[in-house]
Amino acid sequence: MKQKIREMKREDIPTIMILEKKLFSTTWEEEMFIEEIEKQYAYVLEIKDKIIGYICGWKLLDEFNITNIGIAVDFQRKGFGQKLVQFLISKLLDEKCFEFFLEVRESNHGAIKLYEKMGFNVIGSRKKYYKSPQEDAMTLGLILINNIKKKVTQ
Repeated sequence: MKQKIREMKREDIPTIMILEKKLFSTTWEEEMFIEEIEKQYAYVLEIKDKIIGYICGWKLLDEFNITNIGIAVDFQRKGFGQKLVQFLISKLLDEKCFEFFLEVRESNHGAIKLYEKMGFNVIGSRKKYYKSPQEDAMTLGLILINNIKKKVTQ
């Protein structure tokens, strides 16, 4: 399968919104994706020129917060989410960014397992962070210094 990760473009947003609505009970608005594109940390994963996933985030100095990641249902649990996260981490390491954070629903065991496999650690929680249904978020972090994983603690 020919796959490619590239920068997200405005013309990708209709396709991304379809994915977003299939994946999440509370979805981002189109304007939120436009803002991510303008901040230059928004990417899509394509297979045969079809978008099957996306990842966005914000960089502040040497920290990066993954704000949204989604993989089409038919392509989940096949390593594509990991591929997107690894791509972003690799790109940011080149930019001297070594700390990575994200929030995930407590009930999203598949995502949590993936992040922990990649070296992320639970560093906290955010009460009632998610809506529809209301749920706490787990905050995960990964600190890499000179490409050596350091355990993030509370």
